[in-house]
Amino acid sequence: MHGYNFFLSTALTILFSGPAQGYFPEERWSPESPLLAPRVLIALVCRNSEHSLPYFLGNIERLNFPKDRVAIWVATDHNVDNTTAILRDWLVKVQKLYHYVEWRPQEEPT
Repeated sequence: MHGYNFFLSTALTILFSGPAQGYFPEERWSPESPLLAPRVLIALVCRNSEHSLPYFLGNIERLNFPKDRVAIWVATDHNVDNTTAILRDWLVKVQKLYHYVEWRPQEEPT
């Protein structure tokens, strides 16, 4: 019984002594509060999506997740419909709500 108590007290001392570290030394420890939602990136790659963009962008706006923890990266190219204009207008409207927004339109092939 004495050996079990020693093991338990040693394990608890190791667990609660100091800041949390990664298992491997090369892992970086994030000092952010564990109460914050994680940062996420939503990447949109769109081509000729005019018909579905209003539904899709509306769903992104309605996500139950803090917008200041979301980055949005949008790329579009070679559209024959109104996809570029819809995306541009939406990004202008919402860019201040999100942590980061990057817009990568391309109309002509390189």
